[in-house]
Amino acid sequence: MKNLPPEKISAFLIQSDPDSDGKLSIPSMDLISGMETILDQNSTYIFIKDIAGRYIFVNRAVKELFNKPLEEIIGFDDSHFFDLGVSNELMLNDRHVIEQGETIEREEKTFVKSTGKEKIYWTVKKPVRNDQNEIIGMCGISTDITDRKRTEIALCTLNKRLEFLLSSSPAVIYTCRAEPPYAATFVSNNLTQMLGYTVEEFLSTQDFWAEHIHPQDRYQVMSSLCDFSTQNKHILEYRFKHCKGHWLWMRDVVYAVTNPEGNHTELIGYFIEITDRKEKEQALVESRNLLKTVIDTAPVRIFWKDLESRFLGCNRAFAQDAGENCPEKMIGKKDSQLNWREQATRYCNDDQQVIRTGVPKLDYEEPQTTPNGDTIWVRTSKVPLRNADDEIIGVLGVYQDITKQKENEDYMAMAATIYKFCNEAIMVTDENNFIKAINPAFTRITGYEPGDVIGKNPRIFQSGRHNNSFYKKMWQKLQTEGHWQGEIWDRHKNGHVHAKWLNISVILNTDNSVYCYVGQFSDITEKKKQDELLFKQANYDLLTGLPNRNFFKDRLTREIKKSQRNDQQMSLLFLDLDRFKDINDTLGHDKGDKLLREVALRLTSCVRKTDTIARLGGDEFAIILPEIDDKSRIEAIARNIINKLSIPFKLDKKQANYYISTSIGIAIYPDDGIDMKALMKHADQAMYAAKLAGRNRFNYFTRSMQQEAYEKMVLTHDLRQALSRNELQVYYQPILDLKHGLICKAEALLRWKHPERGMISPHTFIPLAEESGLIKQIGEMVFTTTVANIKQWQNQFGYLLQVSINMSATQLTSLKKNQLTDYLIQQGMPGNCINVEITESLLLKDTPVVKKRLLEFLNDGIEVSIDDFGTGFSSLSYLKKFDIDYLKIDKSFIQQLADNTTDRALVDAIVVMAHKLDIKTIAEGVETELQRRLLVDIGCDFEQGFRYSPAVTAEEFTLLLKKQRNQAVKIQDLFG
Repeated sequence: MKNLPPEKISAFLIQSDPDSDGKLSIPSMDLISGMETILDQNSTYIFIKDIAGRYIFVNRAVKELFNKPLEEIIGFDDSHFFDLGVSNELMLNDRHVIEQGETIEREEKTFVKSTGKEKIYWTVKKPVRNDQNEIIGMCGISTDITDRKRTEIALCTLNKRLEFLLSSSPAVIYTCRAEPPYAATFVSNNLTQMLGYTVEEFLSTQDFWAEHIHPQDRYQVMSSLCDFSTQNKHILEYRFKHCKGHWLWMRDVVYAVTNPEGNHTELIGYFIEITDRKEKEQALVESRNLLKTVIDTAPVRIFWKDLESRFLGCNRAFAQDAGENCPEKMIGKKDSQLNWREQATRYCNDDQQVIRTGVPKLDYEEPQTTPNGDTIWVRTSKVPLRNADDEIIGVLGVYQDITKQKENEDYMAMAATIYKFCNEAIMVTDENNFIKAINPAFTRITGYEPGDVIGKNPRIFQSGRHNNSFYKKMWQKLQTEGHWQGEIWDRHKNGHVHAKWLNISVILNTDNSVYCYVGQFSDITEKKKQDELLFKQANYDLLTGLPNRNFFKDRLTREIKKSQRNDQQMSLLFLDLDRFKDINDTLGHDKGDKLLREVALRLTSCVRKTDTIARLGGDEFAIILPEIDDKSRIEAIARNIINKLSIPFKLDKKQANYYISTSIGIAIYPDDGIDMKALMKHADQAMYAAKLAGRNRFNYFTRSMQQEAYEKMVLTHDLRQALSRNELQVYYQPILDLKHGLICKAEALLRWKHPERGMISPHTFIPLAEESGLIKQIGEMVFTTTVANIKQWQNQFGYLLQVSINMSATQLTSLKKNQLTDYLIQQGMPGNCINVEITESLLLKDTPVVKKRLLEFLNDGIEVSIDDFGTGFSSLSYLKKFDIDYLKIDKSFIQQLADNTTDRALVDAIVVMAHKLDIKTIAEGVETELQRRLLVDIGCDFEQGFRYSPAVTAEEFTLLLKKQRNQAVKIQDLFG
């Protein structure tokens, strides 16, 4: 109950009878006595008086206030405790309550005799009634508000002082919210005097303050206020818009007010106008910037040091020379810390001399090291640096880079030396073109001494090779452009004519009149010979001496233009040597080169002197026949070429005959093309058509060839795509043992299933692969796929099945050493799982490449078969030179085996011969049971053909192997 509020205490003192319409009556003394203990705990002054104003009850707070025992209080009125004036006023209030029956609340200022102190109370007094509703006294509760009243008076005084200070202060005080847009909640009245806005305007909208900050300053101000998390004070400078529209600079000091939890509750601050100061600062900055700009843009380096030669400042050019990007980084440094540390001692000694003597040191040259380590030359001046009292406080210096000037001086000296010792001749003539000077090289090149030519006109050197028009054009160019250069032929003093490359320059006076002419030349006679050699090397085939492709294209372009001008026809022949690659691969490049040289001689004998023969590369030639429009003449030349090239070639000491033929394509201008590209393309297509027609012939270009060439190009493109799209598949045709009829080998055959054209024959796409160079990539794919399938079948059926792969001359010669074996070892497969099939033409000559590859196969266990045996060249000597494992008898012998006794005899002879050489035989193209029986009777070892199965996919071949797996005789028992 201690310190209960008055309304609570009243509830204890005054009982309200619900039947008495709210009338109050005093409780019995027994009840008061019972509550005395509770009321004594309250510090509020509680008392009851009778109708005469005498105290009939007080709590302990009253007793302590009066500092008297209860018996000296009860029955006494206020005159015993207060002075006369206070007691009269208190009793007057009591009588008002008793007489009027009203409750009063008011302040009462008292002076208690017992304490001797003046106090102020807030007192509530109510009348007390008996059961008859008669007023018999009053009850009072007083609260001491002395301290509060004093505080209010102090605050009021303080507010008046603040109002005075605010109205007379240059700073505008404000408070605002602690979150964006920082709406102002208070602003001092002097705002109007500073910015012209009323307080009401300033507080009218939440973003009034933010919106009137200059747009260029607003972001920075708002960002700073958002950063109150790290500090509770910010000093801001920004421009604020005056009510009349102009901008004023403000200096704003802002503090954050935080609650006990550390959260910002509001911001309080003040701002003052600093426009005048900012303008002065800006003017000072501009003045300093102007001075700095003058110093930084001065064409010299400027620096100043203290008495100990430490840098106090410099301009930008000096800082850059010292390797710094700004002058401020130079302050406090010494020369020994910079890139010219090697010169630092000398620089410092010069500084100290100037400081010590007070005498300037002016215009002296010295070296300086640059940041990249180069040395430059500078011209330096140093003077004493003095303060306002004329005391020397350091040294002021300037220097200028004179490296270029010194270089120019050196250059002039060097030019004189060059003039004297230059390997090129130099001749100077005056404005009238009379010789004034020559250098020693002039004498060495021309043979003329200075006394022979000084004062004479250069025409004395003319050789007579150039006409007057030549010299006239030379002088015209000199007069219009001030320079001429070109090749000129002059006469040496000894009489011989030599070529010179001459440069003539006109040197002018300041008024643009001619001062002199300077001619510089070198003898290029030998160079011209070298140029002719280089031209020949660049435009002629080094092997045959014929024009090369570059020369040919240039000549063809000129002949087309000439034919166009003269409205004439011309012809273009493209030649390709048939089967030249076989000879080159088998006999070697030396023999191939010899054949090409002989071909060039024979071609030259077939054409006119006005015609052009060119070797385009490899075994391709081209012939341009200008001014010829008679097809019979063209055909006569083409036939003559074919006949001449059909004559045997002697390429070695054995005088053996080697035969080639040629396929010729003919395109005619303008019928088959009006430009070089079209004519060459169509002649090439015609040549290709001649090859397809059987070789050793010529063909004219037709429009159908263009379509065929297009088809060929498209198919070649599709073939490239087929590799990446896995359209090429490896099929396998079984090879059976004729004695037991079991599959013991297979041949890998490539098939192409085109997504749009269906199955495309190998006879169609294999030549394209050879021509396009794809054969190597395709061959590698076939090999790796085959090895993978062999490995799969070995794991599945428990024995090793040998598979043959076909290999052309290109594939065989392009193989790297042990390429096949290395891959087989990598896959864990033996060499004898692969059989390489080659044609007879590869073995015609004992070439190093072929011999080397076959020897590798032998050493690595890879077996070799001769494909289509009996259809190639007649020589069988290769059978004893090379280790051959199998002969594959061509199907042309097998087809008529039952009907043609000659074919039967040939097959019998082949088998007998092979067995004598320990070579096994495989019959190709076996289609009937009768053919099989005849081959068994002859003693042939193996059969391959449609009788048993065509070439099938790897999956289908696996089914064939499963089919025979359960036969009584197992393949490994027969063949190990």
